[in-house]
Amino acid sequence: MSSSFSQIAARPQLVILSMMIFVQGCAYGATLPYLGVTAIGALGMSDEAYSALTVVASVMTVAISVSLGILSDGMGDRRRMIALLALAGTIGYGAIFLLPSIPVFILATALIIPFGQAVHSLLFASARIETSALSPRDAAAVNTIVRSFMSASWVVMPAVLGLLLAQSANMIGAWGAAAGCTLLVAIASLLLLAPAKQKGLSAGTSGTAFLEALRELVRAEMLVRMVAMAAVTGTTRLAMMIWPLILTLELGGSTRNVGFIAALIALIEIPFMLLAATLLKRFSLVALIIVSALLYGLHMVGFAFATAPWHFYALAVPGAATAAGLLSLPITYFQDLFPSRPGLGTAFMPINSFLGNAVSAGTFAIGSHYFGYSGTAWLGLALALSGVAGLLLVEGATHQKRA
Repeated sequence: MSSSFSQIAARPQLVILSMMIFVQGCAYGATLPYLGVTAIGALGMSDEAYSALTVVASVMTVAISVSLGILSDGMGDRRRMIALLALAGTIGYGAIFLLPSIPVFILATALIIPFGQAVHSLLFASARIETSALSPRDAAAVNTIVRSFMSASWVVMPAVLGLLLAQSANMIGAWGAAAGCTLLVAIASLLLLAPAKQKGLSAGTSGTAFLEALRELVRAEMLVRMVAMAAVTGTTRLAMMIWPLILTLELGGSTRNVGFIAALIALIEIPFMLLAATLLKRFSLVALIIVSALLYGLHMVGFAFATAPWHFYALAVPGAATAAGLLSLPITYFQDLFPSRPGLGTAFMPINSFLGNAVSAGTFAIGSHYFGYSGTAWLGLALALSGVAGLLLVEGATHQKRA
């Protein structure tokens, strides 16, 4: 682990990118936890309108992030694109902060902020380029540590805003904080980032090259990978939907318990992400993802046997330890598939996030209807097993082709 930190410290641009990822993560962490509370509680949006807005915003984020990620592979310098997208985030978040109303909230959330959220993909793609001279295992370890900066932002920002806005009538101030964060990212991109060492592909921005990249996304082999990884990572989202309901509705826990446990999980994830970076130098990336998925699925079964609120505090430790791998390793998995095209590889992450949300939402809807919240925890294990089976299938087929 120390050598991975040394490799980051030896690359000033990677240090800057890591800090930018942290600040950009702060913008996301400042607003996402309060999205529904603000839209419905503070602005008076209906449940149906809010649900439709979240779907539209998710689709827009995926489409924009994937398209710009692919196009960025044809650019030798991503700095201006990062700055422009970050400024779009500043405008979107700032509009909600300065002009809080339903029309502004809808316009900014659905059409403007998704451009700002595309910065994540470009920052991770830029970080990948900075590790191109390292061995595959060293690069994977470094990228895992860089990913932990985003998790750290989710530990820091919600807690800070909770303290600062505790006496406020609403959480609109969170959007002002997010606007400030994205503005810092834009400034850093223009003033601190150096031109990328890797030159863009000459045909990378042509229509033909763009269509070729899209065809890579829909190849049968890649579709299996995406669905399998969505099932694996979807377990973490399903767990976040289940345990607060069991805790509060079935075991008599409070919302304060939910907040403490969520913060505890996020805090524990960070050191285990660093541990995952160390393990990558000894074990294969796919093996670590599979083991993490299986252990996380087994941890979810514990939800079904919980009989007191303190049980969820205990389950937070194995849950966070195994979730660390599921949160930090998939991005390297997809980037390794296209080592010379970091934008395309990173473009799989918003797709994976979208599919993971869909899989977990569908599983929750079916499970909660037929089996109750505790019974749905068993479906989490089934989801993990199905994702692992898909990964083993596609990786086995790929290995046979190479042989």
